[in-house]
Amino acid sequence: MRRILLFGAFLIAVGFALQGQTLAQAQPQLLVAYKNVDAVPVDPLAPIWDAVPATNVPLAAQLGVPPALQQATVPAISVKAIHNAQWIAFLLTWDDKTRDVTATKPDEFRDAAAIQLPLNPQGTAVCMGVPGQAVNLWHWKADWQEDLDKGFRDVVDAYPNFWGDFYPFAEGKPPYRMPKDFVSSDARAYMVGWSVGNALSNPERVSPVEDLNATGFGAATSQSNQNVIGKGVWKDGKWRVVYARPLTSPDNQDAQLNPGQNSMAAFAVWNGSNREVGARKQTSAWLIMELEARAGEFNVMRDGGMLIGAAAFGAVVAAGIIVLGLRRRAR
Repeated sequence: MRRILLFGAFLIAVGFALQGQTLAQAQPQLLVAYKNVDAVPVDPLAPIWDAVPATNVPLAAQLGVPPALQQATVPAISVKAIHNAQWIAFLLTWDDKTRDVTATKPDEFRDAAAIQLPLNPQGTAVCMGVPGQAVNLWHWKADWQEDLDKGFRDVVDAYPNFWGDFYPFAEGKPPYRMPKDFVSSDARAYMVGWSVGNALSNPERVSPVEDLNATGFGAATSQSNQNVIGKGVWKDGKWRVVYARPLTSPDNQDAQLNPGQNSMAAFAVWNGSNREVGARKQTSAWLIMELEARAGEFNVMRDGGMLIGAAAFGAVVAAGIIVLGLRRRAR
């Protein structure tokens, strides 16, 4: 009887193979960027997001490079993606009981999240790329979001009793605040990080998302052209963060995305209350990202990390029944 069941499974597999069907092909998890004819939303609370299917993406602690994270504090995120043939937007949602939005003091760590896209649509090493195979990183930072929402959070905000009674060429009265009291080029020259273009020191940023490239751990570099916009909202113990950018750009440091052409994407999250920063983070594996060419174009069953054609799904069910029969027979 066992031989008959095995032979039956073999015949089913051969039959589908002759029809050009695959029983089940294990591959990276699938993320679909759905085509929408309307404007792409940047607001994380926009009603349109309720209608977009979500992909649950598992995260694991980054253990390969020090300082490693020993245990993931954010085990998964929900990812939604939508485009209108001109712009693409991602909505990342994850549980976080603490809202960590400052990183001015040495013992403060912010919440953050990033999307990683390969410059080569076929992908590269998921760990920040490798030399010769760069990745494009979109890094949202909760403290940058706080700066945009409430004004640049200066030293005087972190240390209310701080008093600086003199800055060269500063205008106004102490305590001086950035950037309004440092409008002259002479005054800005003494703000060293700002004057040399350090993105972390810029009090006039217009987006909470930094656009970077990397070719391996420790090689992340901010782009001269910042093309990604976004917005993050913490509500009911969850972060909801939107990233948006034109699908294509003239910048050869940007990942170019084309409807109808698959690419890849990976994700990372930092939990500030757990002192996570730099390599201390949780990350995902690469996901295959399908950019719909036309709205409503669905021709496969999508279930987590499996891409299964309808006919092949029947074969999987049949094979499962056979395997179950074998197990019962063995008992």
